[in-house]
Amino acid sequence: MNYRKATQSDIPYFIKFRKALLKRENDNSIDVELASYFKNAMEDGMTILWVAEENGVVVSSVLLGVMQMVPRFDNSSGKVAYLTNMYTLPEYRRRGIATELMTNVIQVAKTQGIKKILLHSSEAAKSVYENLGFDEGTNYYVMKL
Repeated sequence: MNYRKATQSDIPYFIKFRKALLKRENDNSIDVELASYFKNAMEDGMTILWVAEENGVVVSSVLLGVMQMVPRFDNSSGKVAYLTNMYTLPEYRRRGIATELMTNVIQVAKTQGIKKILLHSSEAAKSVYENLGFDEGTNYYVMKL
């Protein structure tokens, strides 16, 4: 298994995996927007995109969107990342691929001065994140506009 930074040629995988996460695999209505988003994310310097591939086929992906927040005493850089698009093809699950991919991405985040990673987890993935050291948070509000 090869773990590496994503390239432009990986965009179709990110689109496919995003739609699978949203359970809309056959809905092509936002493919153009997704392609544009992932292309820009690879170029903006504020997004970390990594993949795991086997024999030239991407089998897992992860994206960390980096936000510059106001510095805090426990996070003087103010850098916070939001993890999304963590997906592994079903036939590759339960092999430690997501854990290894996340371990690599966490190392990259640390080298960039990121002090906090936020995420939303499915029930099935909670143990992966907890085993990596993530804690379930409680102080979270949402306003849909």
